[in-house]
Amino acid sequence: MEISPTTNTASKTENLFSASGSQLGKDDFLELLVAQLGNQDPLDPLSNEDFIAQMATFSQLEQVTNLNTNITSFLDSQIQQNTAQAVAQYSSLIGKKVITKNNDSETVSGTVKSVYFENGNVSIDVDGKKVPAADIIQVSTNN
Repeated sequence: MEISPTTNTASKTENLFSASGSQLGKDDFLELLVAQLGNQDPLDPLSNEDFIAQMATFSQLEQVTNLNTNITSFLDSQIQQNTAQAVAQYSSLIGKKVITKNNDSETVSGTVKSVYFENGNVSIDVDGKKVPAADIIQVSTNN
């Protein structure tokens, strides 16, 4: 009796590991588990303990993935909240005269026209010049 080979899971596994340096995810793990079950030796099948251990590993992987998603979402909301607070804080400067000094000791003075958030930093528009809000050294009312 001649036995014909089934699909080549080795090449499929190689493709999973060589996907441009990316890590295996829960879908990849499930795909490997299904391939393992489909290609197991019928005379020596996977034991119940091994199968349960693999399913537990899959469950842990899914929980960690969900936790990571939730933490990322939480951090994004915190960044947005902090951004809004920073812009609100500096918006009270609109219409006031400020003097700024940067690391090169360049001084810019004038009236604050607007406040905006860009690349993780709050900046102010002082008479048409973009200046980091952190460089403010003096604030006075515009009389």
